[in-house]
Amino acid sequence: MPVITMTLGADQIDQKQKNEFISSVTQSAARITNIPEQSFIVFIEQLDPDNVGVGGLSLTEKRKLA
Repeated sequence: MPVITMTLGADQIDQKQKNEFISSVTQSAARITNIPEQSFIVFIEQLDPDNVGVGGLSLTEKRKLA
């Protein structure tokens, strides 16, 4: 089964946008690859800014400093 993964920050898209992404990317991938839509798995991973570090600081800390 083909797997499509999208990683975002927390709260970057709402449920309606997630549903649209899943539908759209599945349809496009199926059309391009000639693999049935029913074979695709789509994961949307949302990362909390406390769990992402850049330059030695969490994104939460970096935002506070900005």
